Amino acid sequence: MVGKVTSNKKASASILPAIMGHSKYDSRNSVLEKVCKANLGEENHWEGNEAMDWGNTLEPVVLKQMADRLRIAHDPDIDYAIIHQSIPLEASLDAIGFGTGKIISTDASKGIFVMNESGSIVLRGEGAMECKVTSVRPEDQPDLARGPLQLQGQMMCAGHKWGAIGVLYQGICLRIFLFEVHEPTVKAITEAVIDFDRRVHSAPLDWYSIDDTSDAILIYPLAEAESSVDLDEKNAKVLEQYLLLKDEIKQANEALALITVDIQKKMCNHAIANVPGYTVKWPMKNYKAQPEKIIPAKPATSSRQSTITVKEIK
Repeated sequence: MVGKVTSNKKASASILPAIMGHSKYDSRNSVLEKVCKANLGEENHWEGNEAMDWGNTLEPVVLKQMADRLRIAHDPDIDYAIIHQSIPLEASLDAIGFGTGKIISTDASKGIFVMNESGSIVLRGEGAMECKVTSVRPEDQPDLARGPLQLQGQMMCAGHKWGAIGVLYQGICLRIFLFEVHEPTVKAITEAVIDFDRRVHSAPLDWYSIDDTSDAILIYPLAEAESSVDLDEKNAKVLEQYLLLKDEIKQANEALALITVDIQKKMCNHAIANVPGYTVKWPMKNYKAQPEKIIPAKPATSSRQSTITVKEIK
């Protein structure tokens, strides 16, 4: 297994889901900021998590299983970035597979799914291999953020005609998804990458539209003391709806709390309740023993809140 080899200074295949608005973890603006910082020479952290650590650990095993099931040779030691010849896009590959011209068809018993209308694909020449590990239930078609966009970008950079995504679901079910080059996706990726690169080099920075609160805080991180802005009557209607929704949420939460307590009283010390048509679980939450810690001092900091406060003026 080889670590990250792309530069972080341009679009890479791995961030295509975010650039194209399909990532659950990164917004278009968050990856735009990271790439801009990399171009300015600022320290740039692409944070991982335990799931990603497990993915790295299991990657060699998954790749070997993929190659064995497809009956192809593979090279998992790709220690260089592959640069697209005409657009600002780069990619790193988990492995390269070596097809011999064999026809592979969908075979659910072997966990092989060919993602085209015919259900068959010819593995001829080199192909990109990508590995994913996830806790979600097995799918017959992977989510766009779980490999397909990344794989198409890898194939574009490498000039491959086929690619494979191996997804290990819940640690026990491996499924292999085989793809050909998909021209509409290639066109969409090309347009998205060119636009992303334009934004990276724009001055002032041309942000994407704000999609969520994290974006708003990223673009407007400071609240100037005592400053105010006047908004028109349309916004008064929006805030009226905001307060109504908050009240409905409060009432719903109160109703849920009453129902929860009612069920808990009836379950007593039982962990599971069997109800016609339903199963209710009220399990224990276990915490590991922790050694005593002395928390080091931290300097005072300020950051913008993620919520707004609305008060109706009577």
